[in-house]
Amino acid sequence: MSEFSANDQTYILEKTPIFKNVSTHHDDKYLYVESNGIPSHEMMTGITSWQQQVPIDQDYTNENSWVIPLQPELADEPLMAKDNFMKGAIAIAANGIPIFNPLNNRGEDTEAFGELDNWGGHSGRADDYHYHLAPTHLQSQIGEGKPIAYALDGFPVYGETDDELNEYLGKFNEDGSYEYHATSEFPYLIAGLRGKVTINPDTKAPENEISPQAHTYGVRPALTPLRGAEITDYKIISTTKY
Repeated sequence: MSEFSANDQTYILEKTPIFKNVSTHHDDKYLYVESNGIPSHEMMTGITSWQQQVPIDQDYTNENSWVIPLQPELADEPLMAKDNFMKGAIAIAANGIPIFNPLNNRGEDTEAFGELDNWGGHSGRADDYHYHLAPTHLQSQIGEGKPIAYALDGFPVYGETDDELNEYLGKFNEDGSYEYHATSEFPYLIAGLRGKVTINPDTKAPENEISPQAHTYGVRPALTPLRGAEITDYKIISTTKY
């Protein structure tokens, strides 16, 4: 392994957000990402096991922003996604949408279970839209060679690559920096967090979550998946009607 050096975060600090629902600011230690949790692309179509939730705006702003360390550090004992993080986000996409573990809270492959739409996302228990797959569809908007997301440990997430990846679905570069990549097969992205993270002490594996974690606020009780219920279209009629 190359001697590790902190990643150059110039891109994430200097880029002007190209998504109108996203704003960012930073201090010496962290980048703060604010959004309303709603992507510009269509949502929900393609799901064949609907959880009976619909996307609603989320207030990921101010003290409830997503927090990304600007100087990530390697963990002495990286935590694997198959045994951890089945609650909350593990990364934030460039369009301000959180990315969850590819496994759902029951430990199942969300893609294989039919819970994800054509963009690799769905609405969770709080009617919060999030991805469970790497949002590779954003690459055409962001530009080749730029991260499509940042993990909550501070390391960037890129699209698919022909380079050899380690057990965490990442790799060290010649300059000693580290990055994750998406794959087309399970576990899809971030098989384990290579960087240091703080775990919410009120949560336990496998449903432990990274802290700080932006909070979601649902408006109704969470329901159960409807196997075989296929969503063929999705339209927003108003802010409260779908």
